[in-house]
Amino acid sequence: MKRWITPKTKTFCIVLCVLAFIAVLLITGTSVGGVKLLARDTASTTEKRVAFLAELGWQADAGSEKAQQILIPDHFTAVYEQYNQLQRQQGYDLTKFAGRNCTLYTYTVVNYPDKEQNVIADLYVYKNQIIGGDVHSTNLNGFMIGLK
Repeated sequence: MKRWITPKTKTFCIVLCVLAFIAVLLITGTSVGGVKLLARDTASTTEKRVAFLAELGWQADAGSEKAQQILIPDHFTAVYEQYNQLQRQQGYDLTKFAGRNCTLYTYTVVNYPDKEQNVIADLYVYKNQIIGGDVHSTNLNGFMIGLK
């Protein structure tokens, strides 16, 4: 009796399955240090970042954009832990990026209901993916809320 699955066929099927698995990872997302990043680029340009904020209801002045490189600390202080609680409430977690450099983009929000407030939107971006952010007032008695 002749075998219909030869060792070559079995090897080919295994390689094909591994390639299919890798393709699914690349399409649906990858992981960097245990942190899932979407496969699509959502924050590489000002337009994409401003569009992201608009999807959440925030109208940002693209011309006000400021960018700075920041290091997310290896160990969080109490203040940083409290800030990260806000991030966790909206589905982000900066502890997954501890010790990594990211870019902080800052925009003036122009559609906040109280026009007396000086309102800013911050976006933390790592490898063209938004990993956190907030909306806050720079006034003395200001506020800070999540993006979402």
